[in-house]
Amino acid sequence: MVSGRRAVGALRAGVVRGGAALVATAALVSLTGTVAVAADVVMEPTSAPRGAGIMLSFALPQERPAAYTTQVQLDLPADLPIAEVYPMSVDDWAPRITNRTLAEPLPALHGGMMTDVTESIVWQRVAAAPVATDPVRLSVSIGPLPDADRVDFTLTQTYSDGTVVRWGGPDGQRPGPVLTLTAADPAAAAGHGGHSGGQPGGTTDAAAAPPVDPSGGGTGWALMLAGLAGGTLLGAVGVWWRGRRSTTAAGSGDDADQLVGPGASGWRLTD
Repeated sequence: MVSGRRAVGALRAGVVRGGAALVATAALVSLTGTVAVAADVVMEPTSAPRGAGIMLSFALPQERPAAYTTQVQLDLPADLPIAEVYPMSVDDWAPRITNRTLAEPLPALHGGMMTDVTESIVWQRVAAAPVATDPVRLSVSIGPLPDADRVDFTLTQTYSDGTVVRWGGPDGQRPGPVLTLTAADPAAAAGHGGHSGGQPGGTTDAAAAPPVDPSGGGTGWALMLAGLAGGTLLGAVGVWWRGRRSTTAAGSGDDADQLVGPGASGWRLTD
């Protein structure tokens, strides 16, 4: 009878331990799943042709509930210099660029050669603490991409409580973003060589045409041209009336018609 009670007790203890282990495992799986979703830097795109100019966007997770990201540093690979790397404008963040000088110049996207290239970009948060802990999203315009199989980027993320997380690099705590490079596009290469290619990311040269404001600001060009045309016509009218005035004054001595300048009611003709 005693041994039976002991067996029942042991069974109950085993059930309790097993249940606790299942609960702990479920919690760990849940936590691991959450971290796995948010633990990687998301970069878009993840592949591009060699020699191309593109825009890269990075989304860094914010994993500290009581802190927020105050600084992000992007380091370019030292062994694969890229001629042109420019930070894109992002609200609440101010970029600072550090350059280095190469021993051998690199071809730029639109012709010419460059010896000073970007070594790193540091973004500083210049706004108050964010309300939500959404990912930090930053973008760069970059190119021409090197003749290699891949480009490994290193990102260093600093939080408001002093915590530093390093993504990629030889001493990285987390895997960094990797851009896979595919075969070069001959058409794109020809476009860059002839200065007819687009800006990084496929945009056209801003000097080719006046900017157009989608909200209607582009109508300013039309208004300016209309004003010039109106001024030319008004000048012609003034010359004609001055000629008539001279002829009338010489023939009759009476007061001639006069062109009165702009006043409260604008330009007008008076006798």
